[in-house]
Amino acid sequence: MKRLVTAFVLLVLFAMSGSTQSRNKRRASAPPLPSIITIHQIDFRNYTFPLDGKSYKLIDGFYAENTAPGVQWGLGLVDGPYYGDLTGDKREEVAFVLRYGQIGAPGTAEARVYTLRDGRVALLATIPVAGGVGCQLDHYIKIEDGMLTVERIYGSGERCDYTEVTQYRWDGRGLMPVGAPARNQCRCM
Repeated sequence: MKRLVTAFVLLVLFAMSGSTQSRNKRRASAPPLPSIITIHQIDFRNYTFPLDGKSYKLIDGFYAENTAPGVQWGLGLVDGPYYGDLTGDKREEVAFVLRYGQIGAPGTAEARVYTLRDGRVALLATIPVAGGVGCQLDHYIKIEDGMLTVERIYGSGERCDYTEVTQYRWDGRGLMPVGAPARNQCRCM
């Protein structure tokens, strides 16, 4: 009889031990992260961007740091984001313009196009928009009918000489210019 009681007690203890272990396993494992399905799920206004070998975390579309007493360097999302299928894969890409340089001085701007590859953000293209020019446009880019249109500023310092509008289309490997750029007068803000 003692053996039967001992066996029963051990059986109950083993059952309780297994139940506790399975509960602890459930608690220890974190819930699975939601998978990224579309590029719209990425908050590019609060994203960490690589630039010149460093990473910069935007907060509400802007990053700034002191580089010397009374001098700040900044990086900002100044146009976009705009969404559209640029690669013909029935999934949208995103395009926007980042402007960076010393705050209050002529800066550099570039259009960036990102896509999703295996659920991860991947840079598809970087297109220079302005270099060392104080002029800023209200819109540098747009996506329409599978084509990216970019307006580039030419000039130096605070002076803008002219702009060029170029259309780009995906050729299977990259965004390539379509036709000749259209030259326009400056329309700085």
